[in-house]
Amino acid sequence: MVTRILLVAGLMLQAAPANAQLSPTTFAGIPLWADSALRRAGLGQQLMLSSTLNPVYALGDFDRDGLVDVAVEVKDTGGLRCGIAITRAMDRSVWILGAGRPLGNGANQIACGRWRVEVARHGRRQGGFSPDLVYALDAAGHGGWLVWDGTSYRWVQAEGSGA
Repeated sequence: MVTRILLVAGLMLQAAPANAQLSPTTFAGIPLWADSALRRAGLGQQLMLSSTLNPVYALGDFDRDGLVDVAVEVKDTGGLRCGIAITRAMDRSVWILGAGRPLGNGANQIACGRWRVEVARHGRRQGGFSPDLVYALDAAGHGGWLVWDGTSYRWVQAEGSGA
């Protein structure tokens, strides 16, 4: 009985220091290059992860360059408005869509947890690879696509989703 109590106490003491050493902005599974780019873009200052325990992120070729980009759900630290930060693999640039910044449809945030990636079909379209697309709902519930137009991401309203 005493051995069990000591074993449980020992396990509890070992767990506490390990949890204290975890960074609140640790990315589980996100490439280090994307983590570094997001920090340079303001993660931890103007932006924070939507969830530090289980960050919401997706991988895909969002800009048709053949490289895997990273999309992660973020919030602005002031108003706690949700958005998506897309980090491009090609140049390590970070594009903040929502999170207090205009989406292009008059909204400045997406609905937290209400986005997904649609994987492109294989093949080529109009001189480039078919992009993987991010579909999101804005805070008013209107659906749209976040589409790379060659220079930036823009909001394309989905048919039948209002406004």
